[in-house]
Amino acid sequence: MPWLRAGARDAQPFTVGNRRIYVLPTRFGLFVGLALAVLNLGSLNYNNNAALLLGFVVISLCNNALIAGHLSLLGLRLRTQSAAPVFAGQTLQLPVLIESAKPDGRQLLLEHGEARCALALDAAERRSLLPIAAERRGWQDIDRVTVSTHHPLGLARAWCHLNLHERALVYPAPRGKPLPMQTPAADGGIGRSARDRSDQPHHLREYRSGDARKQIAWKASARTGQLQVREYERASADELLLDWRDLPHLDYEARIAQLTLWVLEAERRQRRYALQLPGVRIAADSGAEHRHQCLQALALMPHG
Repeated sequence: MPWLRAGARDAQPFTVGNRRIYVLPTRFGLFVGLALAVLNLGSLNYNNNAALLLGFVVISLCNNALIAGHLSLLGLRLRTQSAAPVFAGQTLQLPVLIESAKPDGRQLLLEHGEARCALALDAAERRSLLPIAAERRGWQDIDRVTVSTHHPLGLARAWCHLNLHERALVYPAPRGKPLPMQTPAADGGIGRSARDRSDQPHHLREYRSGDARKQIAWKASARTGQLQVREYERASADELLLDWRDLPHLDYEARIAQLTLWVLEAERRQRRYALQLPGVRIAADSGAEHRHQCLQALALMPHG
């Protein structure tokens, strides 16, 4: 229903204010309220002043418990961080940071749909990971996170919504046969003479995340003030081509799963590889950034 959807995105860090806190009685709270109503009606009927006094004292305690639940959330500062990509079927871990001026150990509950995570505010800043099931490849929307508490007596639930409107990337689940030992070269040829890793480097380039430390040219880096990496010329036969067109016997999603597995295996073997998809070609390379680029392209393929 439209009125249940998340509102406008909240700026972070988000401070919980009076107008964002909701309080409603729990089942236990409703039972206590019903019991107090029966007690007071019976006391009035039998003109029992002691019972009336007891009833009103308990009612005042329950009212204070509702106010305490509201104050448990008031003033909290909430921040979230981006969830790291995972494979379909795994669990996204959304980092949530909660700051409180009074770390008194009260219990809070973080929720997103069916995902739940309990924590105790026993420090000025508390970091928790909210586990969110990732069942389908592609972008997964995280519209909002709910922070709630039953503090102090469990008579009522106080909660607040943090509107995120963020997305987390879910890679396809890797499935299929292992990477063949004989794979087409990235340029479509059969290889050419080239230097091996043990020979002199072909040229130097700037350091990229995922490059091996043994490739860093320390002397050249000291001269320039920036990390330089030795780039070796390789035989094209050492560059793999992971091609969508080589899997005509598989259906649409099975091709994506198979190429995902091959990307992971090529990276594990420290091979340079290119990826050919319908309308998309990613040039041969290796490393963490290249792996992410290939897996993201597979994850964002249109759903068949």
